[in-house]
Amino acid sequence: MARTGWVTPIRLCQVLLGIAIFALIIYTLAVYKFDSVTKFMLFLGIWTGFIAPSYLGLAPVHFPRLAHYLVIPVVEISTFIMLLVGLILKGVDLPPASECKFAACEATQAVVVITAVECVLFLATSIQSIIDARRLHDKTVAKEQIVQTAAAREGAPETTQATETV
Repeated sequence: MARTGWVTPIRLCQVLLGIAIFALIIYTLAVYKFDSVTKFMLFLGIWTGFIAPSYLGLAPVHFPRLAHYLVIPVVEISTFIMLLVGLILKGVDLPPASECKFAACEATQAVVVITAVECVLFLATSIQSIIDARRLHDKTVAKEQIVQTAAAREGAPETTQATETV
């Protein structure tokens, strides 16, 4: 995948924000609430802090076979959707700001804000990965057309077309 200059700093921000979500949710689980939404946010903290940015940042460089041009956008978009779902669920679960007078409740509010920022960052990198995948697909199609044209000029049978099945 082609990388632009702004993606790497955003990846670092995604990692830091994911770790912040993870830490705040651990605190919330220990002190305040232990419900399914908080458990989902714990998963999101682990996913966005450790797993997704590591794969998205390192796989195209060090493991190009693991970084298929369609897998990167799928991971980006699915992470964005999970963050959006977690943001909505946790936002609905929040008490009003006037009733939130203790540290664990304020940590939950901070999780919602950090998740919103992380969601926007993953939206930006999702759009970039879709653009990169489209660009790579167009290059692949152009190369196949050049090969087919050269084969047709030489009179050789085309080897890149799929065989017809009955």
